[in-house]
Amino acid sequence: MSVDHLRVTVDTVHRLGRKANPATSNNQPRAVMIQFGMPTVGDEVWKKSKDVKVCKDLHISFKEDFSKEDRLARAKLWPLVQEARSSAYLKEGSALIDNQRLDPE
Repeated sequence: MSVDHLRVTVDTVHRLGRKANPATSNNQPRAVMIQFGMPTVGDEVWKKSKDVKVCKDLHISFKEDFSKEDRLARAKLWPLVQEARSSAYLKEGSALIDNQRLDPE
Protein backbone atom coordinates (compact mmCIF):
# COMPACT_ATOMS: atom_id res chain seq x y z
CA MET A 1 0.00 0.00 0.00
CA SER A 2 1.44 3.37 -0.93
CA VAL A 3 2.11 6.17 1.53
CA ASP A 4 -0.06 8.51 -0.55
CA HIS A 5 -2.98 6.06 -0.28
CA LEU A 6 -2.58 5.90 3.50
CA ARG A 7 -2.47 9.72 3.76
CA VAL A 8 -5.85 9.88 2.05
CA THR A 9 -7.50 7.10 4.10
CA VAL A 10 -6.20 7.79 7.64
CA ASP A 11 -8.52 10.10 9.59
CA THR A 12 -6.83 10.46 12.97
CA VAL A 13 -3.83 9.15 14.88
CA HIS A 14 -3.59 9.29 18.70
CA ARG A 15 -1.14 8.04 21.32
CA LEU A 16 -2.90 6.30 24.19
CA GLY A 17 -2.17 6.71 27.89
CA ARG A 18 0.19 9.02 29.69
CA LYS A 19 3.82 9.49 28.86
CA ALA A 20 5.79 7.31 31.26
CA ASN A 21 8.67 8.45 33.42
CA PRO A 22 11.85 7.01 31.82
CA ALA A 23 13.29 6.23 35.26
CA THR A 24 10.37 4.00 36.25
CA SER A 25 9.09 2.66 32.92
CA ASN A 26 10.33 -0.47 31.20
CA ASN A 27 10.83 1.36 27.88
CA GLN A 28 7.50 0.20 26.49
CA PRO A 29 6.19 2.67 23.91
CA ARG A 30 2.65 3.90 24.24
CA ALA A 31 0.06 2.37 21.97
CA VAL A 32 -1.10 4.32 18.95
CA MET A 33 -4.71 4.35 17.74
CA ILE A 34 -5.20 4.87 14.01
CA GLN A 35 -8.69 5.63 12.76
CA PHE A 36 -9.32 5.00 9.07
CA GLY A 37 -11.98 6.81 7.06
CA MET A 38 -12.74 3.59 5.20
CA PRO A 39 -13.09 0.46 7.37
CA THR A 40 -12.03 -1.82 4.54
CA VAL A 41 -8.62 -0.11 4.39
CA GLY A 42 -8.12 -0.57 8.15
CA ASP A 43 -9.00 -4.25 7.86
CA GLU A 44 -6.58 -4.63 4.98
CA VAL A 45 -3.73 -2.92 6.86
CA TRP A 46 -3.93 -4.84 10.12
CA LYS A 47 -4.48 -8.23 8.50
CA LYS A 48 -1.58 -7.87 6.08
CA SER A 49 0.78 -6.38 8.68
CA LYS A 50 1.38 -9.81 10.25
CA ASP A 51 3.40 -10.91 7.23
CA VAL A 52 5.32 -7.67 6.56
CA LYS A 53 9.05 -7.88 7.27
CA VAL A 54 9.41 -4.34 8.68
CA CYS A 55 6.62 -4.98 11.21
CA LYS A 56 8.27 -8.22 12.31
CA ASP A 57 11.70 -6.57 12.58
CA LEU A 58 10.38 -3.64 14.63
CA HIS A 59 7.96 -5.80 16.68
CA ILE A 60 4.98 -3.74 15.52
CA SER A 61 1.55 -5.29 15.57
CA PHE A 62 -1.91 -4.03 14.74
CA LYS A 63 -5.05 -5.00 16.63
CA GLU A 64 -8.68 -4.29 16.00
CA ASP A 65 -10.41 -2.02 18.53
CA PHE A 66 -13.88 -3.16 19.57
CA SER A 67 -16.67 -1.17 21.21
CA LYS A 68 -17.26 -1.65 24.93
CA GLU A 69 -20.35 -3.78 24.21
CA ASP A 70 -18.41 -6.02 21.84
CA ARG A 71 -15.57 -6.44 24.35
CA LEU A 72 -18.04 -7.47 27.08
CA ALA A 73 -19.83 -9.92 24.76
CA ARG A 74 -16.51 -11.45 23.67
CA ALA A 75 -15.38 -11.76 27.31
CA LYS A 76 -18.59 -13.69 28.10
CA LEU A 77 -18.14 -16.04 25.14
CA TRP A 78 -14.41 -16.68 25.54
CA PRO A 79 -14.75 -19.40 28.23
CA LEU A 80 -17.14 -21.27 25.91
CA VAL A 81 -14.66 -21.01 23.05
CA GLN A 82 -11.83 -22.32 25.23
CA GLU A 83 -13.99 -25.21 26.44
CA ALA A 84 -14.95 -26.13 22.89
CA ARG A 85 -11.33 -25.95 21.70
CA SER A 86 -10.14 -28.24 24.47
CA SER A 87 -13.01 -30.66 23.96
CA ALA A 88 -12.32 -33.92 22.17
CA TYR A 89 -15.70 -33.37 20.53
CA LEU A 90 -14.21 -30.86 18.09
CA LYS A 91 -11.69 -31.64 15.42
CA GLU A 92 -9.58 -29.25 13.35
CA GLY A 93 -11.74 -27.20 10.96
CA SER A 94 -15.10 -27.87 12.59
CA ALA A 95 -17.34 -25.61 14.66
CA LEU A 96 -19.68 -26.10 17.60
CA ILE A 97 -22.95 -24.16 17.48
CA ASP A 98 -25.79 -24.84 19.92
CA ASN A 99 -23.97 -28.01 21.04
CA GLN A 100 -24.03 -29.40 17.47
CA ARG A 101 -20.80 -30.04 15.62
CA LEU A 102 -20.67 -28.54 12.12
CA ASP A 103 -18.05 -29.92 9.76
CA PRO A 104 -17.00 -27.99 6.67
CA GLU A 105 -17.63 -31.02 4.42
